[in-house]
Amino acid sequence: MKRPSIKRSDVPADERIPRGAIIIVVVGLVATLAAALLSGGGSSGEAAHLEFVQSRKIPDSKAVEVPGGKGYKMQLVKGKIQATGSNVAGYQLFRVLSTLKIDKGAPIGGGRLVCSTHGLGVGTLIAQSSGGLRMLYPRSSENGIYGQPIPETVLAQFSSHGYELAVLEEVFEDMPAHWTTIKGVKLEWGEYEEGTENLHYFLPDGKAKETVELPFYSIWKSTKKPAAQISCTLEVSAGKATAETEGALPRISPPIDEEAEEEAEEQREEEAESAEEKESEEGG
Repeated sequence: MKRPSIKRSDVPADERIPRGAIIIVVVGLVATLAAALLSGGGSSGEAAHLEFVQSRKIPDSKAVEVPGGKGYKMQLVKGKIQATGSNVAGYQLFRVLSTLKIDKGAPIGGGRLVCSTHGLGVGTLIAQSSGGLRMLYPRSSENGIYGQPIPETVLAQFSSHGYELAVLEEVFEDMPAHWTTIKGVKLEWGEYEEGTENLHYFLPDGKAKETVELPFYSIWKSTKKPAAQISCTLEVSAGKATAETEGALPRISPPIDEEAEEEAEEQREEEAESAEEKESEEGG
């Protein structure tokens, strides 16, 4: 039997949903969906998964003496530069990682430390996250960076595979458990400066009770060969000291192999599903 249709005019006026309210609800739903996409919600469905296709170590810097330290040194170590393939516009994403190491016992009390990364090449710019923030890590924190989570994935504004966002999943694999080995380190980002990113660290009072390690990294986009200069300048009451190094990849990355990366993504999804099924079986 055909179900009788009900017209809006058949519903009593006091029971109808006002047209204006319907429009507001629809607009709200659209806005909510857009916000979810921009924030990275459900990123696996609305973003391309990219892998680094080039990687090279950045040389350790020369060890320099901490001012007033009587032989205590600081040095940039564990550096790495990595790049994704290039998209149709010729842009590649590249990551620059380094760690400042300061000897245990060094007189860092109340010191100010500025670590800078300079992306080389005309048109090399800091990449932006899905939320529009600079892709600079760790984040600013007045409460200290010791407990700041290390992100397992990052989501960049980058066109690929028909998407406007790109997931980089390998950036956490070489990271330690914390952004610092000592507590009490606070951080402020420097003002935006094209081609250069500055991290302003505020160190706790006293001597370093253990070896200080401060890992930091940034993600850039460029049509040029990925290259960067890195420096850290420590200022204490006894003076200043700077450690510096630089690194580059040998070439511009080749075009992204979308088919190969889609196959890799399918493989990751299958492995994730298998892991979930195994956990469910063990839990049952």
